Amino acid sequence: MARGCLVLVDGWNHYVTTRACLGYSAARSFPIDRLAAHVANQTGEETLVDVAVVMALPNQKQPGEEPEFMTWRKRLRGLRNAGVRHVAASFRYSDMSCADCGTPIDRKVVCPHCAHVNPFAGRRKEKGADIKLATLALNGAWRQDYSTLVILSQDSDFGPLVNQLKEVHLEQGRRYALYSAFPVCDRAAHDHRGVPGTRPIHLDAATYATCAGRPRSGPAAARPQL
Repeated sequence: MARGCLVLVDGWNHYVTTRACLGYSAARSFPIDRLAAHVANQTGEETLVDVAVVMALPNQKQPGEEPEFMTWRKRLRGLRNAGVRHVAASFRYSDMSCADCGTPIDRKVVCPHCAHVNPFAGRRKEKGADIKLATLALNGAWRQDYSTLVILSQDSDFGPLVNQLKEVHLEQGRRYALYSAFPVCDRAAHDHRGVPGTRPIHLDAATYATCAGRPRSGPAAARPQL
């Protein structure tokens, strides 16, 4: 049985929660390679066996999506050079229309105070990301590729995955450790709970700033095909 830490990142969940807790500048830095090394160290594992970011890229052929697509493609390519794999999901796009007459409705609201244009959420919805992350975790568990798993997410939908992983590990008669890592702040209104059934690893502003400012030093991990 291989010993070591597998880090799986629910890309959009981690980005959105980091932006909400720590601000846009912290979220856009997206230092997943260094965060992975940090959380692996927090678990006590000496080996980081693999790091994968599961997330969709905006569809550059959709109106207004190309700038964001280019930005994220550049970030993910930089992470790949540091040993972080990108596992692609996709977005499903939908138009907004009146529920009564079907007339198309603009997804932007102009603030009456400052005139800032605020886009509505919901124009796109990620699909397939949860399944792909679960597949990576379960395949690695059956092959005994890791002894510790860290999921960078707060998505409670991964609770059933965690329960299944515990059954796999117990059936194999081996020790395991399951964690979820996520940003935290001092806002009482924010939910700072991890994935059900996991041990939490808190990523505060200081930790994120340290990871974002640390220079990359090459591949973060070996990359088996999970």
